[in-house]
Amino acid sequence: MDRIHPFVQLGVSIAFEVFGTTMMKLSEGFTVPLFAVLTVVAYVVSFGMLTFTLKHLPLGVVYGVWGGIGTVLTAAIGIVAWGDPFSWTTCVGIALIVGGVVLLNQGDREAKGAPEA
Repeated sequence: MDRIHPFVQLGVSIAFEVFGTTMMKLSEGFTVPLFAVLTVVAYVVSFGMLTFTLKHLPLGVVYGVWGGIGTVLTAAIGIVAWGDPFSWTTCVGIALIVGGVVLLNQGDREAKGAPEA
């Protein structure tokens, strides 16, 4: 796994987390066995890839990106697939999440470029 770029690993982890959350919705409280099993498998893969990612990137950046992008994608799926509410406040919330993820990444880049104290 060390030969795969850490951000690719993180992307795979996010994709499986979003897939797992979608399967969780479809499992109807784990009463639909196929979707319940897919939920568990997706989360095992997601956390496995997240673990490999943490070998190369800072925890705050990894978890911020994983949680933030996962939340945005899951919200979008909910809006499109299940008609979850969407309003200007939802849009602002999503923009703030994306902005936070960008700032986390920028802070990491600045810290790497800063001279040792």
